[in-house]
Amino acid sequence: MEVAWYFRLFYLPILNMIIGFLLAFGLKAKRMGGPEGGKPWMIGSTIGLIIFIALGWFVTFSINLAFWIGLAIIILGYVVFALCCTAMREHPEKKQTVVDWGIFKVTRHPHAISGMIMSLGVIVMSWNWGSIIYIILWVYFVLDVAFSHYYILMEEKRNVEKFGQEYADYMKRVPRYFLIK
Repeated sequence: MEVAWYFRLFYLPILNMIIGFLLAFGLKAKRMGGPEGGKPWMIGSTIGLIIFIALGWFVTFSINLAFWIGLAIIILGYVVFALCCTAMREHPEKKQTVVDWGIFKVTRHPHAISGMIMSLGVIVMSWNWGSIIYIILWVYFVLDVAFSHYYILMEEKRNVEKFGQEYADYMKRVPRYFLIK
């Protein structure tokens, strides 16, 4: 039985990316820069996204409890990202270079956490342990979380070099991932 294209996961990561750009633009997150790390990181991220989209073509979902739970998780990811974009707006009254207000009081990397939350929601949406591709998506998710963590460690090192003691003090005050230092 052929499944309609709109019951496949392939378009959800694309939709998440578009909504993310619209949120960043709409909330005027001017302090938010592009990803750092040069061409290798950009190529790796692009290949990862293409793999996720390609795998999504083979994973279907239906409107059931898993769909609604996955959708709630995705919406939570959007809320975290919107809070991140709101904190990254220009605040003339705040002159320091390190953003340590809003959601950045609770976590140093809400942008990365929101991406992980949205990816998790997409995968949960299509709950099907009987599918090999679904299991591959979980492996992809675990690898993506590990890749993101490694990138975050590299970004923190660059931020200490860029912002100096102000960022080092910020790292002491605020956990990397909400409650996890």
